[in-house]
Amino acid sequence: MTGLTVLHLLPWLNFGGVEKYVIGLSVALRERGHRCIIASSGGALLAEAEAAGVEHVPIDLRGVGGMTAALRLARIIDDEEVDLLNAHNWTAGAIGFLGARLARIPYVFTVHGIRSPLQRFFTYYWSRKVVAVSDASRDHLIHCYHLDPARVVKSVIGVDTDTFEPRPPAAALLRELGLDPDAPRIVHVSRFSRGKAEVALRLIDAAPAIEQRAPGFQAIIAGVGPLERRVAARSDEANRALGRRAFVFAGGRADVADLMSLADVAIGTATVALEAMSCGKPVVAAGKCGFIGLVTDETLDEAEATCFGDHAAPAPVTAAKLARAIGEVLPRSQRSGELARFSRQTVLRSYSRRRAAESIERIYHDVLVGSEPLRRIAVFHLNQIGDLLFSLPALAALRQRFPHAEITSILRPYLVELIEAGPYVDRIITRVGGAMAEARLAREIRRRGFDLMVALSQSLATGLQVLGCGAPERVGFVDTDLGCFLTRKVHMRGLPWPGKLGRMAICLGAEAPRDSYVGMLRIREEVRARAQQLLARVGIAPGQRIALIAPGASGRRRYKAWDASRFAEAADYLRERWQAAVVIVGGDADAIETARVASTMSQAALGAAPERGKPRAACINLAGQTTTGELAVIAERADILVGLDSGPMHVAAAMGTPTVALFGPTDPRRTGPHGEGHEVVTAGLKCSPCARPCETRECMSAITVEQVTAAVDRVLGRAERIRTPLPSRERLGEGGLSSP
Repeated sequence: MTGLTVLHLLPWLNFGGVEKYVIGLSVALRERGHRCIIASSGGALLAEAEAAGVEHVPIDLRGVGGMTAALRLARIIDDEEVDLLNAHNWTAGAIGFLGARLARIPYVFTVHGIRSPLQRFFTYYWSRKVVAVSDASRDHLIHCYHLDPARVVKSVIGVDTDTFEPRPPAAALLRELGLDPDAPRIVHVSRFSRGKAEVALRLIDAAPAIEQRAPGFQAIIAGVGPLERRVAARSDEANRALGRRAFVFAGGRADVADLMSLADVAIGTATVALEAMSCGKPVVAAGKCGFIGLVTDETLDEAEATCFGDHAAPAPVTAAKLARAIGEVLPRSQRSGELARFSRQTVLRSYSRRRAAESIERIYHDVLVGSEPLRRIAVFHLNQIGDLLFSLPALAALRQRFPHAEITSILRPYLVELIEAGPYVDRIITRVGGAMAEARLAREIRRRGFDLMVALSQSLATGLQVLGCGAPERVGFVDTDLGCFLTRKVHMRGLPWPGKLGRMAICLGAEAPRDSYVGMLRIREEVRARAQQLLARVGIAPGQRIALIAPGASGRRRYKAWDASRFAEAADYLRERWQAAVVIVGGDADAIETARVASTMSQAALGAAPERGKPRAACINLAGQTTTGELAVIAERADILVGLDSGPMHVAAAMGTPTVALFGPTDPRRTGPHGEGHEVVTAGLKCSPCARPCETRECMSAITVEQVTAAVDRVLGRAERIRTPLPSRERLGEGGLSSP
């Protein structure tokens, strides 16, 4: 997933312009990398949504069901990992506002029409940005509802220009409706509610005048609504008066594109008008608010500003006005062809689904970060080396999204060398732990006056810091300890992995981060010099092949450990088969494990006389003797690393060194090494990876030395084929590597 997960909330998916807009917008946003879900009680257009590949979640917003809908909505947000909620109806807006508040995610309210001024007394659920789909609607919200003009933004309605395109009349539909193939045809599609039904009724009243201008015309009227029967009855009355079947009442139809193919002129408003124009039809814009007339180059601005008569109009709809407008294009003439081309070009230029998605996407991004520029951002990092590397793409994305903000990283001292030379943060605050140190840290954070606090860590200590930080925006994951102090939650659970940390950046309005940390580490020159001096001091000659062994699994992650004697066998194989200098790496916490590997290797090598070209010692144990920055430089100099799912493995991968990575309970698809040339070794058990590691750790104990040495041969064999002599990788560039 490269974008947001957006939940569109509607009471139903019945026939209507709003419902079709939401379905089309969901499809277009998906094409731009976002995931869209519609929550509604279903309806006639549900099949169309599912056919378009749009996910749907049932929810009842009406009656008794509506009383608990906000709680149900909050559960849906959590289950579906929703990042932003967009409500498209006044009822949906009230429940969506409450559900979004409970789940602590951003909320957008889209207003699709004009409502009574009395409603402003009950409308407490305006969003940070209120979306209007016309200039008239925007002006109404500002002047009638007294909203700040900066808060009300305009988006456009999008049409599927591939489905709604110029084409010959649908022959099967002509037969189904019993139409005369040669008759001049009018198509009117609408929802027959109070106000909107008036257009259909006035069209029926205009029958005698239309008959004079276009003898033998036929009008297809389609739609549903509370006044549907009245429209159908009036159609029958007009037919009896004319003595023929001039009006064909088609009821609710999903095949609107086929209906429009029959039209010589279409009458409609809002979405229907645009669909007809996309089909290359002359359009008479008339809606519940009044009459615009034939849509031409001269009337287009007024039509667009009023949503083609749906949100405002200079005059009411009358039978005489409809008859005159229809008479301009019926019977068919050169004027009809010119308007048909004009209609199609207008929609392609301004009203495609792509344009609608681009428009609403910009609004979503503004909602995610607010209208005020961010001056200072603090990022609370996790404590593990690998987790810090996972966060680098997200940090880079935040840097790009907020180029003028001061970004401060708050992290453990041993991680500083991995980030201080990079371009992603401006300041670093170290976090040493302990009650007194945490209190001092809290005072310093509050003193700096951050505008945004980003909690990548989910720990209790981080939750307490978030509580006292004073930042108006505090964003973290939903499973953060003391998450009640967050102002916004990212609904992803579980252990950290690149996709989860990257999602944080996306939820802050950044572009999707790159999918690899390879090439992103920068190490200061003095740290490089120290590491090179250390290698020289332990007897590593320039150009000598180096194999790193990283056997350590931290105390809290012992379930990832592999037997020390097997590591020793693999290390001996590297030494004897590949003439590599074996260097054991790890932190202070790995001292016992690394000592076991080193001592087992030493015993195996006792009495062995050094051969020419082979290292004199069985191994060099540098565990606990390097900083993280020095480890990165040594890993960059090495030819291979064999180790667990651990920090050293990820450091090597980040520096472009191929690894043989042993995985059991953890998922290599999520936390495997980034880049090319790696070999991931597993036992292949069905229970692996697992959500809750067991004490037997069979997934690790079942990994054999032969599997590991075979993987070593593949890694070093590839390197042997592509290089002679050994190249230096001391300055691996941004090109990076990608996972196999």
